[in-house]
Amino acid sequence: MSDSIVALSVTDMAQQLREGRITAVETVEAHIARIEAINPALNAVVTKTYDTAREQARQADEVLKQGKPLGWLHGVPFTLKDCHETAGVLSTCGLVSRRDHVPDKDSFVTAQLKAAGAILLGKTNLPDNCWSQETNNPVFGRTNNPWDVTRTVGGSSGGSAAIVAAEGAAFDVGSDIAGSIRMPAAFTGIVGLRPTSGTISEVGNWPYPSGRLADLEAVGPMTRRVEDAALVFDVLRGVESAPLDTSTLAEQPIAFWYSDGLVTANTDVKRGVDAATQALAAVGMKPFAKQPASLRAVMIGWTAYLQNADLRALSAGFGNGEAWTPAGEIMRTLRGQGRVSPEALAYWFGSNYMPVLWRWLVDGARWRNNLRSQLKALIGDGVAVCPIFPTEAPAHGWNLHFPPMVNLGFQMWVNLAGLPGLTVPTGYTTENLPIGVQIVGNAGSERTILTAGLAIQQALMPRWKAPPMIERLSENISNRESL
Repeated sequence: MSDSIVALSVTDMAQQLREGRITAVETVEAHIARIEAINPALNAVVTKTYDTAREQARQADEVLKQGKPLGWLHGVPFTLKDCHETAGVLSTCGLVSRRDHVPDKDSFVTAQLKAAGAILLGKTNLPDNCWSQETNNPVFGRTNNPWDVTRTVGGSSGGSAAIVAAEGAAFDVGSDIAGSIRMPAAFTGIVGLRPTSGTISEVGNWPYPSGRLADLEAVGPMTRRVEDAALVFDVLRGVESAPLDTSTLAEQPIAFWYSDGLVTANTDVKRGVDAATQALAAVGMKPFAKQPASLRAVMIGWTAYLQNADLRALSAGFGNGEAWTPAGEIMRTLRGQGRVSPEALAYWFGSNYMPVLWRWLVDGARWRNNLRSQLKALIGDGVAVCPIFPTEAPAHGWNLHFPPMVNLGFQMWVNLAGLPGLTVPTGYTTENLPIGVQIVGNAGSERTILTAGLAIQQALMPRWKAPPMIERLSENISNRESL
């Protein structure tokens, strides 16, 4: 029974809880058991809130018995990326400078989810200061991919993606400033929504995005099914949720492409783009192959967009308010006193010093506007379908030796433009690793891209498929129960 509960979609789980077919207590216990079984191999959940979760589950069942009004996520267990402040719970953002930080107030995201009746099981791992695409930090260490523990989960919402894929949480909420929701979702075979920048408040998120960093950043849900991402997104916005209708996509255009203008995706990823495009054509959309001209070398535009105040805010994020510098942290590392992971330090160094060069050569704000206007001219009220990364999940350590343009170009254009993007799984490689694509729309078109994602899901992934390690775990439990 417990295995069947953790495999439920958020939508089905919430409905069964409201109808009393399952209890909040047994639902929470099933997820705790799953976390305890798989977290030693994954290191995804780094702070656990089991005692509070159990008490909240007991209260949730009492509320149901009393016939009181229920929230949309009543009794649904979730985890939360450790950048979101959580009252009374260790909230470190993976930083040595915040190793012992326990806030007294919830972030906006945390408060919205609690108000909807969701039950927090724990906080999930991330790179220090959310500033890398390998989930590793000096406080909690590295997170592994549930499809292959020798491979990365990406970042920065890597712990979130890993635990949702492993069915240890019904959903999580990540943040995305350079692909940090969409890439981990693709690497673990789940769904990840990066809304239009500014759609959901980031009050209580660390580091708090101010200035132009806020134009690049967004927070959004990470789930196993598209309809669940739509539900959690509506909860975070505080609006009533409504079903997605794929008939609304008819006659709308789909632009598709395989390259970021510098690198072309591999055969498996290209096959995923083709399959997704065909699934959308089957519901009446009109595909054509073309991409925005400003996509090429977009990392330059993203970096040039940052102003000196943004760079100071980033440095203060690493130091929990103190002005740490990447050069200073490199010297500390050379002396054996490092306080920042190698992966985050490499990204921080590049993003701190390269803007000086790129701002002299290009106008980041104009690049941003060009991207937005070019995509609008291409797709109108339709969508774009393209890779989120040129390959399946690479081995750990990949981002210390891959060329930066390969790392980021496929993702950062969406952030520079501040647009909504949705990762959906499309299939698997010959090595049984998940492949995903991203669906991108114009500002405010979250419902359109979610509807397109649902059409792709219905055609290509009508049933959720757990990673092999989860399937083996379930088989072992079934064998023990049958003895």
